[in-house]
Amino acid sequence: MSAHWTRKITFEDDANDWVVLRDGLVVGRVMLDDQQSSRLDRDQWAWSVITMPSQNGYSDSMPAALEEVRARASDRWGHKPHGWPDER
Repeated sequence: MSAHWTRKITFEDDANDWVVLRDGLVVGRVMLDDQQSSRLDRDQWAWSVITMPSQNGYSDSMPAALEEVRARASDRWGHKPHGWPDER
């Protein structure tokens, strides 16, 4: 059975910060890193995986960062989103 991947905005006013869910459980996050982007003079998207083994890194685009999380997130752990309305 294949996993169902979704993402939700982490903070309502920030379209550059997303939590990544696998089958409804939080497994990672991607966000535009303003400091790295400014230093390198191009967008840098930070990605992190919270499943074991946890990992993090940078990508040049949001789709690439999302793919890094998908490729590395384990199906053995995750947690339900805390306090989010279903419609977000």
